[in-house]
Amino acid sequence: MYVRYWNLREKPFQNVTDVRFAYLAEQHKEGLARLIYLAKNQKIGGVLIGPYGVGKSMVLELLAQSIRADNNARFLDISMMPGETMALARRILEFAGYAGGVNDISGALEALQSAAGDPKREFPHAVLAIDEAQMIIDTATWQFLHLLTNITAPSQKDMPLRNAFTIILCGHTDLTNHLKLYQALAQRMQLVWRLEPLTENQTVEYIQQRIRAAGGDIWIFNEDAMRAIYRASNGLPRLINNLSDTALVLACAGKLPKVTREIAEQAAADSDSGLTAESNTLQAEGVTHG
Repeated sequence: MYVRYWNLREKPFQNVTDVRFAYLAEQHKEGLARLIYLAKNQKIGGVLIGPYGVGKSMVLELLAQSIRADNNARFLDISMMPGETMALARRILEFAGYAGGVNDISGALEALQSAAGDPKREFPHAVLAIDEAQMIIDTATWQFLHLLTNITAPSQKDMPLRNAFTIILCGHTDLTNHLKLYQALAQRMQLVWRLEPLTENQTVEYIQQRIRAAGGDIWIFNEDAMRAIYRASNGLPRLINNLSDTALVLACAGKLPKVTREIAEQAAADSDSGLTAESNTLQAEGVTHG
């Protein structure tokens, strides 16, 4: 609708994981570098946490690109669902190239160790990114992940056995509370990196970076508008995207030359109204969220 009006190649504020639009503040760069270190050095694992919408998925995608560029490693990204231990195990078995069937976790672990330890094949190091890991609520899954860290493979350089998997647990900040209950696994995680919302100046840079990536004028939003979006979004990229997209629509509909503070505040008000209306409807229907 507004792409032509603002002389853009495409919409700049889609909530999809597209590395062309990646904005890396110092915390993102350092966190990504540390995760790459864990993966490239075949460490057991690490943890990436942060509030919803802070940009964890973008960091994982950049990690995936780095790993896939390495011919000696593979990357698997799994979005976790509660109580799906066997589904998780089968997905990893398929990823590891195991074609047989297994009926329980013990069999899955034996099959994985057999595949990784087979001297007739070179088992590539595997980086497993478990996204939404805060959804893991059952002991069986935590135990499976713990035992997965015990699986080894022959070294590719005639050295002692190496870890077959590097596990990256990614999720909401609640994840660390869950991990505290499973110290055997928590102690094996070499890194816990927390992403924080963007600052006000970083939010300005973020908005301009995405507009630049879409081929537009970085001053489509005036500075007051970008700072208003920061205040309404609290620096969360997902919310920044939603508000910026709505603001572009509103300013286009009004045939304005720029997105102003007033338009940004209207976008925020529309967003709040929509959430309030949805909440009221759900309450009227007797639907509640935990």
